[in-house]
Amino acid sequence: MSPFQLSTALCAFLGLTTDVLAQSDTQDPLYHDLAGKSFVGKTGLAIKLETDGTISGGNDKFQFGGSWTIEGGKYCRTLTEPTPEPMRTSGCLDVQIDGDQATLISEDGNTRTYTLR
Repeated sequence: MSPFQLSTALCAFLGLTTDVLAQSDTQDPLYHDLAGKSFVGKTGLAIKLETDGTISGGNDKFQFGGSWTIEGGKYCRTLTEPTPEPMRTSGCLDVQIDGDQATLISEDGNTRTYTLR
């Protein structure tokens, strides 16, 4: 990759993360509960919610990437590369936090509970 291509890609990435963060409701208490923390599952799967609005993480089998926001009091995420193709989705979930436990509730009522670290 040439220095020009690298700088163009970096500028595009920085623009994306700025746009993502700008769309997030950073005043929402849920943003403060989640920003900079990770959802850690019982299997060791961990997804880090960066303060710049990006998602990173995974486990030995999968790596995840994408973006996240808080919109209307919901945790919204879009999974992109390096997330495996069938898991690349977007959506918003309700979140209930009890201590260090975060329960994510999808629109169809499915729930998953993670430890926040």
